[in-house]
Amino acid sequence: MQFDQRICVNEHGFYCVPEAYAAREIPKVLAQGGVYEPSTLNLMRRSARGGDIVSGGAFIGDFLPALSRALAPGARLHSFEPNPLSHAAAQETIALNALDNVDLAPVAVGAEPGELLLQVARPGGDTSAARARIVETADAGETLPVVVTSLDALVPAGREVSILHLDIEGHEQPALMGATRLIADNAPMIVLEAARAWRQRQYAQFLTEQFPKLGYRLCGTMERNAFYLPQR
Repeated sequence: MQFDQRICVNEHGFYCVPEAYAAREIPKVLAQGGVYEPSTLNLMRRSARGGDIVSGGAFIGDFLPALSRALAPGARLHSFEPNPLSHAAAQETIALNALDNVDLAPVAVGAEPGELLLQVARPGGDTSAARARIVETADAGETLPVVVTSLDALVPAGREVSILHLDIEGHEQPALMGATRLIADNAPMIVLEAARAWRQRQYAQFLTEQFPKLGYRLCGTMERNAFYLPQR
């Protein structure tokens, strides 16, 4: 895919930023040499424990260099990004940093395989690529159909997963429903985008109901992310 772009750099690496995204929050941080959600990234880097990390949606790959370089030999970073422009930018970010332990799929994740609609611009044409989200109907602005897979299908069975990180604009619960094998087998630290207290409690209740033997509980919040740890 050909698109106008700029290259940004920070302490973790280089990033391909489409010009169409220049006004968004993450590209603005990167353009100033900053790190988006640095405390979250640092905690995830320290918590990998030699296992794989699952992190998505990738957007332009702003988390990928830092997480990739924190992995132990043989461990992998599994990510996904259904928006074609964002996926192309993330692929370029991977190439710019020569990341050979990252698997990036051009899909959305959900409870089961299929096809859903992804909103890439709000009604009136306002590009919202940094917050692209799954929607129910095609009248919710500019949408496109995207392939959906489950995290259990995306991450091969037998991989040791230490961290599951999801920032997918309210579609986290269906994604977790499609990760029952991954979570039951690995009991990873789960990091979910959840800025509001009611959402944090909702996810805590969901994890308790879905995985009662693991004893997941909310252990804290930081930079609009909620952190859940198993007690087994």
